[in-house]
Amino acid sequence: MPASEFMPNLQLVPTDKVRFHEHPERNRTLRLMERVKKERFLRNPPIVADMGDGDYLLLDGANRVSAFRELEYSHIPVQVVDYGDERVQLKGWHHLLVNGRGLELRSQYGQLAQVKLEEVPQARLSHYLELRMVYAVLVDESARCWGLFSSGSGADINMHERIAVMEKVVAAYEGQSKLERIKLADFSLLPEVLRSVEHQLCLFPVLAKNELLQLARENVMIPTGLTRHLIPGRTLGLNLGLGFLTELDSAEDKVAHFQRYIASLEMEGRIRFYEESVFVMNE
Repeated sequence: MPASEFMPNLQLVPTDKVRFHEHPERNRTLRLMERVKKERFLRNPPIVADMGDGDYLLLDGANRVSAFRELEYSHIPVQVVDYGDERVQLKGWHHLLVNGRGLELRSQYGQLAQVKLEEVPQARLSHYLELRMVYAVLVDESARCWGLFSSGSGADINMHERIAVMEKVVAAYEGQSKLERIKLADFSLLPEVLRSVEHQLCLFPVLAKNELLQLARENVMIPTGLTRHLIPGRTLGLNLGLGFLTELDSAEDKVAHFQRYIASLEMEGRIRFYEESVFVMNE
């Protein structure tokens, strides 16, 4: 179903045609699998972009797609968006480590082969991150900031080298501390975020959309929880029963069932477009 000003582009696509760009979070996937098995229900469709080769780049919903794959669903409902649309923006997350004090991250990062660890002034954080002069920045429990710079002589950091180091940065704490994804518009507010001495924070530069596409085509995935996409007209509340995916045999029958469901929502006037921004609680 093509997108219009009033309708999102919702499709039922083969699950194995959805291409990941970052690793899913295993614990979240397992929780979602249990919920899907129990309810056989999909509330919000993942969001993808057509890559032009029969595959779809996953923009949002890695854990939902992972759950569908592990439950061996042949198809998954998705919302397809135009990745060339300038309104579709690629942003980033930072990682707040709620119990990160005891991880000795500064020591671990200082031992990485390609990394030169240097203390940086808090006022310069935006500069280093926006110009991508660092692999990451560690803000420790005392709110001191440590830039992870390349130990090489060149100023530019190769994209594949950047991803390899970011993998090591995230691996040093993944699964060892409660992790919250956060975004910060003003880095002068960091001390307010880090009131508890238990907290540490990892800040990351943002990739470009063309880089993400290139990595996906090369089957290179980035660490979990680093990208977030701003999607105009994001579809929420699809509330689709999933029984038809196992009860119907052919792909054609599954697609037809899905299309009838979307058509019924449209005919009954159950699709609403809201222009204002919203806060979603308990998501």
